[in-house]
Amino acid sequence: MSALLNVPEAQPATELSPSLSPWRQFVRRFFRNGPAVFGLVLVVVLCAVAILAPHIAPLDPYATYPDGTTPQGLPLPPTWRWGHFFLGTDPSGRDVLSQLIWGARVSMEVGFMATLIAVAIGLLIGLVAGYAGGLVDNVLMRITDIVLAFPFLLFVILLRSVISNPTVATVYTVIGVLGWAPTARITRGQVLAAKNQEYVEAARALGAGTARILWRHLLPNVLGTVIVYGTLQVAQNILTESALSFLSIGVPDPTVSWGKMITLGLNFYQTAPWLIIWPGLALALASLGFNLLGDGLSDAFNPRAEE
Repeated sequence: MSALLNVPEAQPATELSPSLSPWRQFVRRFFRNGPAVFGLVLVVVLCAVAILAPHIAPLDPYATYPDGTTPQGLPLPPTWRWGHFFLGTDPSGRDVLSQLIWGARVSMEVGFMATLIAVAIGLLIGLVAGYAGGLVDNVLMRITDIVLAFPFLLFVILLRSVISNPTVATVYTVIGVLGWAPTARITRGQVLAAKNQEYVEAARALGAGTARILWRHLLPNVLGTVIVYGTLQVAQNILTESALSFLSIGVPDPTVSWGKMITLGLNFYQTAPWLIIWPGLALALASLGFNLLGDGLSDAFNPRAEE
């Protein structure tokens, strides 16, 4: 009957209507992915905690409290009373919950800023290398190979160890400056695949300059892949900062971070295991959230990957 009346049959519920804009299709694909939504929620919560740290931390994370240790001088266990050592104290009598909240501020700042620096450098180098080709491509890619071949963590340790009076900005700048190579390779590959497409040839035939082609035609087509990788790199940079702080060459004292909390807790892992459990759990949740978010963005940007 529907064929006689020329009424199109209803599409299955799982298919997106072609009348929707690409952006709305992207949003729908993303929010149909349960793990991706869960990852987004984790990331939003962690970012909110980092931003609101001065307002939601129950106590001063750097203050030592006379009642923050036992008569024997040991850390207090969690009391499950908000505002009174809810997650316990450290050996100096400082509130672990407040340190955990302020540690999120440091970890998110380092993770995002280091990724922003690395993506900016890698995106620029990848675009230029992929579009220019020839000698420019060879020189830039050989430099990229050298950076990739050198052990990343060792390079960070070497640079960080020779810098006097470091700050949090020093840490994320060093991590970002040394972390651009994978983004450059990914961007170059995407540009090589796109620069000979018809729309680029048409823009070139109409007299568009190199800068316009890179900015208006190639960058939008590689940005989705770079965003996905950048999301995953945030988690990696958070773990890198924690590893540096664990090695006592991360953020300077008295700034608190999750890595420094774990380092301090190692000496009390038998008598005060919560000193390791809470920052370790925070690191695990941050890494899980960004990885799930990155995977969800990848599926949303590339719907054919699900077929």
